[in-house]
Amino acid sequence: MRKIQFDWRWIVAIAVLVVLASGGSLPWPVRVLALGGSGGYLLWLGWQAWVRSGGAPTRSRVTYWRGQRYEVAPPRRGPALPRWNDIGPAVPYLLFGGILVLVALTIALRALGV
Repeated sequence: MRKIQFDWRWIVAIAVLVVLASGGSLPWPVRVLALGGSGGYLLWLGWQAWVRSGGAPTRSRVTYWRGQRYEVAPPRRGPALPRWNDIGPAVPYLLFGGILVLVALTIALRALGV
């Protein structure tokens, strides 16, 4: 018999969908909080997928000679960017999270009269 597992992210996703569906009847701070919070969470997930994908590529060239391992070029300082194939999993999170944060910012600026 399988155990049923509870995931709190489904509750949050349903709440955000309710806020989006009834956007006109809710006060603007509730909409800004829901959209900005969900967008920020998606941006955080995108950053985690970006950092986690494949790890940082090595910058030094490794050469083997007579069974010995030699690093030819010294590693440069700072983190290396991931390869283009590793960026793919992070793109949807970063794109949708950025859109939600910008929409929340637009609603807040329009409500404040700026």
